[in-house]
Amino acid sequence: MPYVDGRKVAAAIKGMDPAMPVVMLTGWGQRLMTEGDIPEYVDQLLAKPPKLRDLRATLAQLCGTPAP
Repeated sequence: MPYVDGRKVAAAIKGMDPAMPVVMLTGWGQRLMTEGDIPEYVDQLLAKPPKLRDLRATLAQLCGTPAP
């Protein structure tokens, strides 16, 4: 996203609605997970490119439905 940092967007969304699930999809996903540097306002972190099964499982979990 030009001119906007994804962390700022995620924080703004949580600031407007703390119950809103936030999924961060980033090219830095593996590094953030390894270093334990996932922002507290991010509910799920996926690394690019996401595997379809991981994306489906994440969405199912956040929607409260069983994973396909």
